[in-house]
Amino acid sequence: MKKVIAILFLIITLLCNTPSYCREEQVDSEIYMNSGIQDCLKDINVEEEVKNYLGDDPVYVNLKECIEIALLYNFYLKSANYDYRRAKWEYKNSLTNFLPDLSVSNYSVYYSGQVLVGAALLENFNELALSVYVRGTHYLTNGGEQIFEARSRKNLKFAQKHNYEFTRSEILLYSAQYYYELLKAKLDIEIYQKNYKERCVQLEQTENLMNAGLGTKFDVIRSKTELAQAKQNLLDAMQQFRLAQARLANIMGIEITTCLMPIEMEAQMYTLVEENKTIDDLYNIAFSSREDVKKMRSQIQALKEQKRMIYTQFVPKPRIIAQEQWQGTAKVGLGPAIVLGAYVDWNLGRNMGFGTATQAKAKQAEIDKNIVDLEQSLRNIKESILKDFYESKISKDRIKISREQMDYATESVKLAELRLDAGEGILIDVIQAQTFKTKTRVELVNSTIRYNIAQVQMLFDSGIISKDEILKVYKP
Repeated sequence: MKKVIAILFLIITLLCNTPSYCREEQVDSEIYMNSGIQDCLKDINVEEEVKNYLGDDPVYVNLKECIEIALLYNFYLKSANYDYRRAKWEYKNSLTNFLPDLSVSNYSVYYSGQVLVGAALLENFNELALSVYVRGTHYLTNGGEQIFEARSRKNLKFAQKHNYEFTRSEILLYSAQYYYELLKAKLDIEIYQKNYKERCVQLEQTENLMNAGLGTKFDVIRSKTELAQAKQNLLDAMQQFRLAQARLANIMGIEITTCLMPIEMEAQMYTLVEENKTIDDLYNIAFSSREDVKKMRSQIQALKEQKRMIYTQFVPKPRIIAQEQWQGTAKVGLGPAIVLGAYVDWNLGRNMGFGTATQAKAKQAEIDKNIVDLEQSLRNIKESILKDFYESKISKDRIKISREQMDYATESVKLAELRLDAGEGILIDVIQAQTFKTKTRVELVNSTIRYNIAQVQMLFDSGIISKDEILKVYKP
């Protein structure tokens, strides 16, 4: 009978008393928690809590907006575009080598007095000599060197084009990845806020039980410890959220301090890669579709053209000259003259040919190195595909398990609280049940986000990532 009276007294106390720990400020009045038995049943307003703590108005965004802004303003993409433009002009510059060189020259010289012309000495000579000519010179590809240089520049232009497209793919990947990480950080704050309020109510209960003679000081101290840990977890979640905001703002090319806020209130699964695709299927697609692989192949081809250009040092280099000239004096006038010339230079290579041969050997070693680097890059791509393939598969299975655990954890908390209220359980059972429920919620969010990121990563690894592919099933 005494036990029943004590329980009734406890219930009346909980309903009538104003909570003391449930309305405290967290970390020097920066987060104000309105908690209580009824408050814990209310929805958590993450946006309001974040605004109060960070002091900035949130800017609501979704994944589509973040990707579109990043493609417009990302600085890495702008830099890659300038590299591509430079390579295009360098290629066009190499094509100008096939055009002749034109030059115009003229001079006028005044002679007075004695002038030696050959072996004749002219006295009392006064004359103004005049000369004007237009000359055209063509090097006839300089022994083929200009051809191979132009082909090399063309491949380097393609390489920069592929580099630009690969940078674009990276921006798509990181925009999606950082957005999902920011969403995870937001949902973690909600979970830890809920946990914090539960710990507030728990502390009040243990204090009321101790005052009623049904609890111990150890239970109160244990509840205070759990409350302090809940504060730490919430602070860590706030820090991760702010860092995730900065990462996403940076990749978007906007002000780093912008307080970005995902519009989603929960994490959803988005399957982007067909489930019947195997690792070999994805690798075969990547082998022909990855822009970084295409870039390396273009660079190798450019090096091969440069090696051929070196061997042109052994080739005779003809050139032709055409000149039309007008010469004379001020008294007599100008008379026309035409000059046509053909020349051939043959140096038999540099430094008796040994300089050319060693230069070609060095270039071949560079080619071989790039071929090995390409092979290693393909191996790394296959490894990344395997990693993300199983990351996606395992995360999907984890989501299913975490959902089942959530049901068990929720039921476990209810039973532990009922047992404690009935005097059959102990406080540690409630603490453990609530802690497990919090961890399970965090794991469910984490598994969902990891699955989505792995799906985007597989698109990137296989070289088929695009804005449309990322957003094709996205429904915020």
